[in-house]
Amino acid sequence: MKKAPSKDLVLFLVLSIIIVVFTSIKLIDNFIMDIILFILIFVSSGYSLIAVLYPEENHRALLKKPLLFLELSVFLTVLVSVILKYSSLGLQFRDLILILSLTTIVLTITTYVLRTNQFKANLGEEKHAEPVTTSQMLTFTSKGGLPYLTALTILSLLMIITVIVPPLNKTALWMVPGSLFICFIPGYLLLAIMFPKNDDLELIERFALAGGASLILTSLVGLTFNYTSWSIRLELILIVLAVFSLLFSLITIFRMKKLPSEMRLSIPKLEKILTIFLILCIILTIGTAGYTLIKPSGNGTTDKNNTTDFYIKGIDGNTLNLSSGTKNNITAVIVNQEGHAINYSILVRVNTTTLKQDNITLQNNQKIEIPVDFTAGTPGQRKIEFILYKLPSDKPYKTRDLLMNIN
Repeated sequence: MKKAPSKDLVLFLVLSIIIVVFTSIKLIDNFIMDIILFILIFVSSGYSLIAVLYPEENHRALLKKPLLFLELSVFLTVLVSVILKYSSLGLQFRDLILILSLTTIVLTITTYVLRTNQFKANLGEEKHAEPVTTSQMLTFTSKGGLPYLTALTILSLLMIITVIVPPLNKTALWMVPGSLFICFIPGYLLLAIMFPKNDDLELIERFALAGGASLILTSLVGLTFNYTSWSIRLELILIVLAVFSLLFSLITIFRMKKLPSEMRLSIPKLEKILTIFLILCIILTIGTAGYTLIKPSGNGTTDKNNTTDFYIKGIDGNTLNLSSGTKNNITAVIVNQEGHAINYSILVRVNTTTLKQDNITLQNNQKIEIPVDFTAGTPGQRKIEFILYKLPSDKPYKTRDLLMNIN
């Protein structure tokens, strides 16, 4: 009697168990060995997850999906890292390897069960009907997928409008379509450019890669903004993602028009969902704009979302333990989120001694770091004050205090 192919699963299961043993009891406490174990479990975790998604396919078919393979490995590693980072364990390299190994063991066992059941089902049905693949779930329309691309183009324009144009940008309306632009739309359109034909990718593979590509693109945009004067702002990231999506959508429409309609990518259910979502977004946009224009805020106060961030970089808590006579450096950070250019004045002092005083002009979304150098004096306790003024007012706008314990 035939058995379900499982040699690949046994290999990764045994490998994961060995890595768990090596990591737990620290047979070899060496950084190079840790790197080797991480690479092995990085590959194993991605393979085990893709095997769960495709239990009907053997190792040859799974290895033909290298992009999805790599993306799932990265996804699992990042997910476990984030969980460890914000848990009581903290992010430790060996803990990351251990958790990935245990996850791989669970996924491998799950795949074996799914593959066995799939194999038995195929044996019972192969004489009656051919199995239906995921790609056959895609049906065709006469317009070959162009309606949903038009919807995505309009949605991209709407995203740009709601983030840029007042009074819409003063509300949380842009968060509604913004979630899709962070998690799905740019990656999906990028894949549509690369694989415009209906049978280039299976449905589940296209959706998984679209989500991963969108998150990677979002991370790259955020990382780029982090090294600019604007810093990381969700509104700016959404504008860039919407612009990318608009370009991707137009390029995809251009490419698909060159293909026969029966070969164009078309997912009718997705088209219906996007059309309904687009209609809802348009209604919400018009309704919100009308409400804010008819009934604007009359209290004359600034929107709570539009303010200035003022904090001390890299300081946890409000206490500093210093040694007398040592030179120290503290960095104050100002981020203008007021919606327009602001003139600031910053004063840093200890008792009556002024350590730093400066006037600064920041454009909207601009960030500046202000270093403060000082030498710890005689032993004792002192308070260092960071006072921010919003000119021309002479009243403190924001203050931050630190207690120095000098030994």
